[in-house]
Amino acid sequence: MQFRAVLWICVLIAFCFITKGPVSAISADTVDCITMNFQYNNTTFTYKSSAIDNLNNFYFRSIAQKNNRLGSPQERAILLERVLNLGVDPSVAFQYCFPGLEQVIKDLQVVVDCAPQDASFFFNPNSQPYFSFQHERVGYHLDVMALAYEIIDNLRLGSTFTIDLQPIVLYPNVYYDDIKDYANLRSSFYTSFNENNANRKHNIALAMSKFNGMKIDRNREYSFNDTTGKRTEANGYRTANIIVDQKYVEGFGGGVCQASTTLYNALLLAGLDFREVHSHSLVSSYVNMGFDAMVNFGTADLRWMNNTDTEMFIRTYVEKNRVGVQIFGKPDKTPYTLKRVTEIEKVIEPPSDEVIIDEKGEYNNLVNYTDEAKYISVPHKGYRVRAILEKYEGDRLVSRTLLRRVSYQATRGVKVVGNKERPKPVTIENEPLSPEVMEFWKRFR
Repeated sequence: MQFRAVLWICVLIAFCFITKGPVSAISADTVDCITMNFQYNNTTFTYKSSAIDNLNNFYFRSIAQKNNRLGSPQERAILLERVLNLGVDPSVAFQYCFPGLEQVIKDLQVVVDCAPQDASFFFNPNSQPYFSFQHERVGYHLDVMALAYEIIDNLRLGSTFTIDLQPIVLYPNVYYDDIKDYANLRSSFYTSFNENNANRKHNIALAMSKFNGMKIDRNREYSFNDTTGKRTEANGYRTANIIVDQKYVEGFGGGVCQASTTLYNALLLAGLDFREVHSHSLVSSYVNMGFDAMVNFGTADLRWMNNTDTEMFIRTYVEKNRVGVQIFGKPDKTPYTLKRVTEIEKVIEPPSDEVIIDEKGEYNNLVNYTDEAKYISVPHKGYRVRAILEKYEGDRLVSRTLLRRVSYQATRGVKVVGNKERPKPVTIENEPLSPEVMEFWKRFR
C-alpha cells in the first residue's frame, strides 16, 4: 500500500510537471497557510498546512508551487479535485495535496469508526434471571471520499474553515425488541417420584442434566438417546427398577424413563412435533395414560423436531421429589393453550392371582399359616386409551388431535400363602376355675 502511494505521487508530480511548464522559484512568504478544523462529539481535530514544515527543500517546494500544492486555497481545491477524479484513493490524494492531512484523517477514523453491535442474550438456567440481555448499538463510519469533497467545497471559500463531521450511521441487524420474547415461558411440566429411592433420583437428575440449558434450533431433529448416552455404570448411571417383560426388575438407568416422559410432555405443550415416541407396557404412576415416553438405548428413542417460528431453550430441575422441565421461546402470533386428554377405550381386567405356598419359609415375615395371604405383587388392570391434544384459543376449542392409541397390559397379582396349619386353642372341660381367675373375670362384668 505504501509503495502504491509513493508510485501515485511520483506519477502525479511527473504529470503535473509536464503539463505546467517550467519551474519558477518561490519564497515561503507567498504560501497561504490553510487551517482545517474537524469537529466530532465536542472534540476538534486541526490540520495546518506549512510550506516550511512539509516541503523544506527548494526543488520540491518549487514543484509543489508549480502544481498548485502551495497555491491559493482555490487552486489547491482544484488540484485535490483533479487528483480524486483520476481515481486516486482519498488518503493518497491527501498525502499528495496536503502532506500530513492523511494522518489527521486516520486519527478521525480511529475516533469515529465503530462497528454496529447486535442485541444479544445469554441463557443461564441455573440462576435467575435465566436470560440476560445486551442491547443493540449503532455503529458509525467516516466517509473519507465525501469528506474530501467537503474539504474541496470549503477551500473554494477560504483558507480557514471548520467541518462538523456527519458520519454514516451503521444500523445493527438484531434489536432488543427482536429477542426479548425468548424469555417467554412457553410450557412447563413436572412429575413426582419417591425421594427415598436415591439411585432412581440420581438417574433422573443425571439424564435431565444433559438437557439443562439446551437450545432447540428450528428445523432440526433431536434425540433423547443421543443426548443422554447409554445407561451404563461407566456413564454414571445406577441400578434401579426398570420394566422388562412386563415386570419390574433391577437395571442400570432405572428412572430415566421418567425423565424422558417429563421432557416429552413439556415439549409437547410447547408445540413441538415428534418423530418417535413409545409407551410403556404397563401403566406409569407418575403421568396420565397415553402420555408416557419410554426409552431404551438402541431400541426405543424419543425424537422431536422444532417446526415452530422460534428457537427454544430448555431448563430442567430436580428438587426434593419433583423433576421438572421449562421451555422458553417466543410466543406464537395467535395465543393458544394446549391441553392433554386421555380417553379410555377399554378396561382390561387382570387375570386371576398367582398363588405361592411359602413352603421354605421365605416369606415368614409376611405369612406363616395357611389362612394368611399377602400380595407380593398387586394386580393391575390394563387399558386401551387414546391420547389427544386439544388446542384452545381463549375458551374456544380450536382442534383435537389424536396423538396415538396405547395399550397397557393387565398384570396378575402374586399372592403368597403360609404353609402351616394354625394350631387349635386348648380348652379344659369340667375343670373348676380357681378363685383368683374368677376374681379376674369379675372385673369385666
